[in-house]
Amino acid sequence: MPFWRNQWTLFSLWMLMVVISVALHMHNFNNFLIYKFTFWHAAQGRSIFENHGDHFDVNHYGPIFSLIIAPFAIVPSIWVGVALWHLALALLLWWAIKKSTLTVEQQVVVVWLTAHEMLNALGMSQFNVATAAMIVLSYAAIHRGKEMWAAFWIVLGTLVKFYGIVGLVFFFFAKSKSKFALWLVVWTVVLMALPMPFFGVGYVAGQYVEWLQCLSEKADENMLSDFQNISLLGMVRKMGYAFTAGLPAYYEVFETAGKQYDANNWWVATWSDLWLIIPAMAYSALPWLRFKQYRSHSFQLMCLALVLMFVNIFSTGAENSSYIISMLGVAIWFCAVPWKRSRLDLCLLVFCFILTSLSSTDLFPGDLRTYVIRAFSLKALPVVVIWLKLVWEMCTRDYMQTKTGCTNCTNSTDPLLSV
Repeated sequence: MPFWRNQWTLFSLWMLMVVISVALHMHNFNNFLIYKFTFWHAAQGRSIFENHGDHFDVNHYGPIFSLIIAPFAIVPSIWVGVALWHLALALLLWWAIKKSTLTVEQQVVVVWLTAHEMLNALGMSQFNVATAAMIVLSYAAIHRGKEMWAAFWIVLGTLVKFYGIVGLVFFFFAKSKSKFALWLVVWTVVLMALPMPFFGVGYVAGQYVEWLQCLSEKADENMLSDFQNISLLGMVRKMGYAFTAGLPAYYEVFETAGKQYDANNWWVATWSDLWLIIPAMAYSALPWLRFKQYRSHSFQLMCLALVLMFVNIFSTGAENSSYIISMLGVAIWFCAVPWKRSRLDLCLLVFCFILTSLSSTDLFPGDLRTYVIRAFSLKALPVVVIWLKLVWEMCTRDYMQTKTGCTNCTNSTDPLLSV
C-alpha cells in the first residue's frame, strides 16, 4: 500500500494535528477556560452562562456539557488538560470515520481532506470536532440497525449544541422507526436528567431555561459579528449591509465586532434569515421524495453529506472552527458516489479546500483574509455551491447504478486516482 494511503500514515497525520494545535495555541487558553469553568461553576451552583471573570466571552453549550468536560476540568495542569481535550476530540472523530460506512479508500480521502480543518477546530479547542463525529456516528448506527446508539448520539449532540439535531433526518433510513422514536424519548429523558444527581434538580432545570435564553440572544448578536455567522445567511446580510450603508460604515461595524451597526438599516431592521432558510429547507427536502433511492448506500451517504454542509451554511452561529463539520460533508460528497467524478467536481473540491480550509492561514495576505474573506463570510461560498450541486445530483442522478461497499471494503475505485 502506498505511504500516503497507509493507515499508520493517516493516524500519524491525525495525531500530528493534535500536537500542532497544542504547540501553536498554548498561549491562548480562553476557550478551554470557558469549558473548564462550565464544570466548576456548575459544581458551585453558579450560572454556567454568565461571565464570572474567569475568562472572556461566555459558554453556549447545554448543561450536560458540564459533565462531558469534567474529566478534563479537574486536571490540575491546564497544559495537560488542553492536550488531553484535543486528543479526545481527535480520537472521537477518527473513531467515527473508522466506524462509518465509508470504504477504506473513501476514508483515506476523507482523512486527508479534513485534517487541516480539524487543526483549525482544535486550534480553538472547539467541540465542533465532536459534533461532526456524533452526526457521522448517528448515521452509521442507523445504517447498521442500531437504533439505540443512533438515538444516543443524536440526543447527546443536540443537548450540547443544537447542530446534532440534524441527525433526526436519518429516521427515514431506520429499520425499526418505532424503536428509533422510542429510544429518542428515552435518551432525551436520561441525558437531560443526567447532570441532576451531581448539581441538583432545580439548578439544572433552571440552567436549561437560561440556555434557551442565551441561544436566542446569541442569534441576534451574530447578525454582523466579525467571527460568527460565517454562512450563506451571514454572507447575504453582510454584503447587503455593506452595499446599503457603504463600505466605510460596514468596516466600522466589522472592526467593533458588530456593536455599532445602524439598527434602522433595512438589512438589520427588516431582512429575515427565514427568507433564505425556508426555501433552502424546501430545496433540501426534494431528494427525500426519491423513495426508491433510499436503498442505495451511496444515496444515504449523500444525505449525510447534505446535512453536514447544511448545519454551517444556514446557521448564524457558524464560525471558522465549525467548518470541520461541513468539510467532512464535502469530502463525503466527493468520494462516496458510484460514478467517476468530473473535472468540474475536482475544481469545486480544490476551490473549497483553498477558500474554505486554507483562507484562514498565512497563505492568504492579511488584508484579503480579514477585510474580504472574513468580513463577508466568503469561507462559506464554496460549501454553498457544492451543497447546491449535491441537492441537484440527488434529485437527478441514479445512485442505484452501482453497489458501493461498506466499512473496510477494499474493492472500490479511488476517486482521486480516477478523476
